[in-house]
Amino acid sequence: MNLVALVRDVGPIEVEIDAPPALVYQMLAAIGQGAQRAGERAEVVERSGDRLVADFWTRVALPLGRWRSVRTREAVLLVPPDRVEYEHLDGPIRGLRESIAVEPLGSRRARLVYAGRYQARGAADALAFRLVAGPALERAVRDHVADLCGRAEARAARSRVFATPAVDVGTPAAQPSAPR
Repeated sequence: MNLVALVRDVGPIEVEIDAPPALVYQMLAAIGQGAQRAGERAEVVERSGDRLVADFWTRVALPLGRWRSVRTREAVLLVPPDRVEYEHLDGPIRGLRESIAVEPLGSRRARLVYAGRYQARGAADALAFRLVAGPALERAVRDHVADLCGRAEARAARSRVFATPAVDVGTPAAQPSAPR
């Protein structure tokens, strides 16, 4: 049995969101735009269609209640209408590949699915990922997914673009006329 696997999977991490799938994808794909969480930001370095390179600054919770701001440079591929793929080009977990997919659960509900895979560069790197970087990454992903969920649900509730027709529960639905 291999005690230190060189390939480590992260996730899957799944959450259901009360928001239209198209809205959730739009928010995922808006890298470097809009409000960011405190102490975090994203900056697009280069873009060519649906391919871009971006720098991300992320606050990561470490053991013993400590926090650290981590910068990563990532290649991002937007795959409309439902997936965003990332590859870490630089930073503490260089080589990490991630995918976030948006699965429709109806017109006003979506499932967000995160999955990652890390190829360690040796046994010491694999052990460090397993003990420190992997758990910190999973906490950061769960925090970001929860944040996206809350923002998407709030935005869906006030959206005119993604609105669904209102249903008047006090008025009976139109019935076909009976033949006379």
